[in-house]
Amino acid sequence: MQQFEQIIKSLKEKGLRITPQRTAIMHYLLNTTEHPTAEQIHRKIRQSHPMVSLSTIYKTLDMLRERGMVNGIQIQGGLRFEAYVEEHLNLICISCGRIKDVGEDSIKEIRKRVASKSRYRILKSSFELFGYCDVCKSEFR
Repeated sequence: MQQFEQIIKSLKEKGLRITPQRTAIMHYLLNTTEHPTAEQIHRKIRQSHPMVSLSTIYKTLDMLRERGMVNGIQIQGGLRFEAYVEEHLNLICISCGRIKDVGEDSIKEIRKRVASKSRYRILKSSFELFGYCDVCKSEFR
């Protein structure tokens, strides 16, 4: 819950209201290993907040993305969201769309090498690897 408390503190410091909807969205994203779409988040949040609109979900996700508190992953079929914002790999199944997070220390080394060669000051990186998940790859054997 420390990450949740840090997000709430950061939103308050930026003068943003802490609404029940924003709180529910962050709780959901912080407590799921899935990478849901805005529509999936909407369906889940409506269970406890029946009056929340899909528009509110989109606006909240956009605001959280702009502040680096949520990542959006563009894949076939649309934008998917996660609250895991530390550098990591996203393994994406090209068959079923499943996304798996993999923490990988070598990302930092790759980023340093690219920054050195390109002379860019890299602030953020995103890594997606595409292939077949365990379930889908067994269908191709």
